Amino acid sequence: MAEKKQYFVTIDTEEIREVSIPDSGIEFEIEATEGQVEELRHLFIKRNQNAVNASNYVHKPFDEWGADEERASYNKHMVEVYRKVYELGTKETKEKISELGIIN
Repeated sequence: MAEKKQYFVTIDTEEIREVSIPDSGIEFEIEATEGQVEELRHLFIKRNQNAVNASNYVHKPFDEWGADEERASYNKHMVEVYRKVYELGTKETKEKISELGIIN
């Protein structure tokens, strides 16, 4: 079984570090294996792909065809990121995410 290590995740900047950096945004502490960290990085990549696709509609304010689908997909991936951080999170992290009301 792979060894779990402590990491600090900042979702806004998509950073996953082994050391906490005060004032670097909202950090969530997790305990994860290297494989689980890679899964989280993959979720960030999927979220970014949807963000790029959704932002394509900003330049076409009256052409909303497809925009709702892209936004929904982005939101879905955002929830997946928070769900994974919750799953791997410490008790304090789970409490923080629960208070946000993002996942059920």
